[in-house]
Amino acid sequence: MLKLVGALLLTAGASALGLCAAGQLRDRVKALRSLAGGLEILGRELSFRRTAMPELMERTARQAGEPARYLFVRCRDRLGQLGERSFGQIWAEALEEEPELLLGETERSVLLELGEVLGRYDADDQIAALNRAERALGDCLARAEEEKRRLGRVYTALGVGSGAMLAILLM
Repeated sequence: MLKLVGALLLTAGASALGLCAAGQLRDRVKALRSLAGGLEILGRELSFRRTAMPELMERTARQAGEPARYLFVRCRDRLGQLGERSFGQIWAEALEEEPELLLGETERSVLLELGEVLGRYDADDQIAALNRAERALGDCLARAEEEKRRLGRVYTALGVGSGAMLAILLM
């Protein structure tokens, strides 16, 4: 009886690891989609309204999906420090403090580059930088979706299969 309980626990644990790995791939796709949506909101606000930075961050924080919303909330909350620090520094710090974004190096460098342009140059340059960042994030999103499609089932099957195999070996 004890062996059976141990085998079931082992199978469940290995299955959970596989499901968590597949879930992280789904969460990464969700995070990249929300970031792309947030950048689209920023671009619209800058293009049509030429919105000032405090209002721009406020509107984007309200309209962006999770988890990107938290990036814009952090930026909005720290805009009072703009005289002491640049917006690029505030943006970079907000990116570092948001682990739910699950950013890779490529996405992080694209967003850091964007943060150096936002609020620093005229609206046309900011819009051009946003467009570049949107295209780059779109490419990253496509790769993440392909990875999720390709590896999601593999991780799940590996977790369940390896747990079952270990349980059989131990019995």
